Amino acid sequence: MNGRKTWGDRMMKKKGFILHKLGFILPALIMSMAVSFCGCAADSGSMTEGVTVDGPASVLHGLVRIGLTDPVSTLDVQKTTEDYMIPLNIYERLFDIKADADGNSEVVNGLARDYTVSEDGRTFLFTLRDDAYFADGTQVKASDVAFTFSRMLSMKESVQTDFADMILGADAVMRGEADRPEGIRVLDDAQIQIELKEPFAGYIHLLAAPSCSILSESFVNEAGDSYGSLAETTIGSGPYMVTGFSKERIMLEKNPYYHCHEGEELSVSRAEVLILPPALMDQTFREGGLDLLDLNNINPDAAQEYFTSKEWGSHLIARSRVEIQYLMMNVDEGVLKDVRIRKAVQMAINRDRILEELYGGIGGILTDGIFPKGLIGYCEENQGWLKYDPEEAKRLISEVPGADEITLELAVNSQSNTRRLTMMEMIRQDLSAAGLNTMIVSYDSDSFMYLRKAGELMAYSSEWSADYNDPDNFIYTFFGNREKTQYRSGNYANEEIFRRINGARAIQDEEARMAEYADLERVLIQDEAVWVPLLSSDHFFVLGSRLESFSPFWAGWSSMYLRDVSLKEENR
Repeated sequence: MNGRKTWGDRMMKKKGFILHKLGFILPALIMSMAVSFCGCAADSGSMTEGVTVDGPASVLHGLVRIGLTDPVSTLDVQKTTEDYMIPLNIYERLFDIKADADGNSEVVNGLARDYTVSEDGRTFLFTLRDDAYFADGTQVKASDVAFTFSRMLSMKESVQTDFADMILGADAVMRGEADRPEGIRVLDDAQIQIELKEPFAGYIHLLAAPSCSILSESFVNEAGDSYGSLAETTIGSGPYMVTGFSKERIMLEKNPYYHCHEGEELSVSRAEVLILPPALMDQTFREGGLDLLDLNNINPDAAQEYFTSKEWGSHLIARSRVEIQYLMMNVDEGVLKDVRIRKAVQMAINRDRILEELYGGIGGILTDGIFPKGLIGYCEENQGWLKYDPEEAKRLISEVPGADEITLELAVNSQSNTRRLTMMEMIRQDLSAAGLNTMIVSYDSDSFMYLRKAGELMAYSSEWSADYNDPDNFIYTFFGNREKTQYRSGNYANEEIFRRINGARAIQDEEARMAEYADLERVLIQDEAVWVPLLSSDHFFVLGSRLESFSPFWAGWSSMYLRDVSLKEENR
């Protein structure tokens, strides 16, 4: 997309609005990013475009190099549910989530300086910081917040409507009958009021999700359809800005207009994100071409070497992924319509074997419900009930007439990593041994997603990591209504459960709300067996020689905050 041209070359060839919006950045960069706020100024030095990464000796000060396995499809956070690495660093949100070394997380202020909530829990009044600026020098205003959530609902390509559909009047915007939800009121440049349809106790946690990154109304409107497709047509108010964007590499530089939050210090002033296949990523790290290695991004056998290596053992960093890996079962498809078969599938899978053989018994635990450990709402009482019992599975299968005449299809995405594909083969073997005719059907990525969203996959394995720390992010996302269950090929259709899940959002008493979620988890997983809970894993990273420390994202994502990467003093 960007080829070998420098960022300045590309900038000069763009339309007038880009020069108007971003032209001032060039002098700032030429002056070696000399702008300094709260002690977090970028180091001086040239742009990283064209920097070689063949070893530590050739690396610019302030630069960190990390790797991804897949190209980033868009920088527009409202058009993706997967590519959060760059949005986390170039955008800000009203609130943020920070975690300590033990993974305990808390919501902290982001763009919102403070807020109040009405007694009925429906109306939120937010006051914005007065020192927040987009990378074009324009101040972040309440109108930008209103625009962000309105666009989230109205844009045809939006995949983030879940994060705004609780706002009063959201339905009218999604139907094209209004431009802005009636529940959003801009009071002045610094204050915005948001009224929800119903009380939602987890709303502040939701606003800290990457999906709720705040956009610049004027810049997005002028960029039009090209917003997020190029470095020069993307802007945020976060600590970094994109200066290069291609399928092979993404370049980030310190945003000269970013004001650090209290206690925040940015060790990294520039970043290079390389898109590499797993084998090459491992090799590049070992040769000094990467500063941080995500063990999820290399082959499992290679990752295992880091656990057993004396050289790298002290460089390992772990964080719970706050995730659930599951086998989704289509309750409206073939043999899976019978709850006895679904319960048999739960019992027939040897999850201990999966944990031992695919994770080496390290960094993972079995999870028996919807909510993973580390998430608010995790219920110990709902754990330990699911046992590997192939004989009982066989008995249940034998009770269902014609069960041995129907084939259970396990769908896989052919582009899945080796671990996922191996897991599905292990599951196939277990189900076949229990007496179910089982076969694996492989689809390319596009076909897999099309069929999944159409509700036509019979069964498949996937995972879900927390976007925000509230059980609503799991149970509502998967089982909040009929559209959501079809979107993930579960096709569960119990309207009473839908009503309870939506009602739980409005419960203001936290103890009562968690009790309701725990009961709903029991009904869905133990009574109605809508999916097979498999396990939750830890996420491991390896620090390279140039790094002092790294604190992974609170939920253990591959996506990370660069502010949580600390370079050694001599590399800053």
